[in-house]
Amino acid sequence: MGTTTPAFERRLVGYVKLRLEFECVTGLLIRMPVHAQVYKIGGADLYPMTTRRYYSSLGRVIEVPYVPGSSLKGRMRGLLELGMGLKLYTTDMKIWQHVRSLRAMGVEEFTKCVHERIVVDELFGWPAANFSQIKERWAEVLGRGRKGEEKREAERKAEEKTKEVYEMLAVTRLLFSDFFPSEEFVSKLRPTSVADFLEEKSENRIDRITAAADPRQVVRVVPGVRFEGDVTLLVFDNDRGMVEGYLRTLVTGLRLIEETYLGGGGSRGYGRVKFNKIRVKAYRISIDGGKWPRVEEVKVEPEEYGSLDQFEEAIEKIAEVLEKNYWGGYGEA
Repeated sequence: MGTTTPAFERRLVGYVKLRLEFECVTGLLIRMPVHAQVYKIGGADLYPMTTRRYYSSLGRVIEVPYVPGSSLKGRMRGLLELGMGLKLYTTDMKIWQHVRSLRAMGVEEFTKCVHERIVVDELFGWPAANFSQIKERWAEVLGRGRKGEEKREAERKAEEKTKEVYEMLAVTRLLFSDFFPSEEFVSKLRPTSVADFLEEKSENRIDRITAAADPRQVVRVVPGVRFEGDVTLLVFDNDRGMVEGYLRTLVTGLRLIEETYLGGGGSRGYGRVKFNKIRVKAYRISIDGGKWPRVEEVKVEPEEYGSLDQFEEAIEKIAEVLEKNYWGGYGEA
């Protein structure tokens, strides 16, 4: 007699791509790893992250500072966790954060988190937990102190609870690209080297007992540099009614960065940024004849906004358009 395993469906119905541009209001420092500074011997103590990138306006590759997508994502997530007052967990007793972790929170809290659709986990991701792990944890909880038929019944209930969890899961919905100086900004600056994007800042630490000075030099991105990159929101078939909330959460995260800082040294005035351009493109994934996938653009008007305030005012209308397009039926216009 054969056995069957659980089967699940999850369909990507579309995605929203936000092209963001922000300007450095103060100096910005996304710190380069210490081991990567070897070639800068004799220079400053801290350097920003840099890479080589081609710019069509210059017709060549140049070294430029950049903001890793992980820096923007991590800062936004951390601020949202604190702003929402979410419970913080740890798996190593070193780093505390809100994370939907089977190991950190236990299966009952994990399941509750899934059913309540905690938006931070759905947007920013969480550690993977496979079907067997969740089922085993539930079997332990429900079967504790039980034997024989009662224990077998607990195992059946554990599988049912695990199926209910899996029917609600999807992969990480927010995808962040790295942010580089914009083509428009570079075309106006006409840099000759990475030094045109940077400034040196002297800092000093004073010993509270001896008053001895401990000076250091910091290289950071100069105010006025404009960075641009993409943030993409994936929308799944179980996200009906959630699109507006996802977009509002995203805007709130960006606003919290504006009101605080990005990168290191924020308490000393570093990292003040201003989002001054948001371009929105939306797409739907249709299934022709129930078989072949096709990506179609969903018209969103207007497509460009000059501030987070302007974009936030349009979110309700944007979400309404997307909801109608994404859940209008497979292959329908």
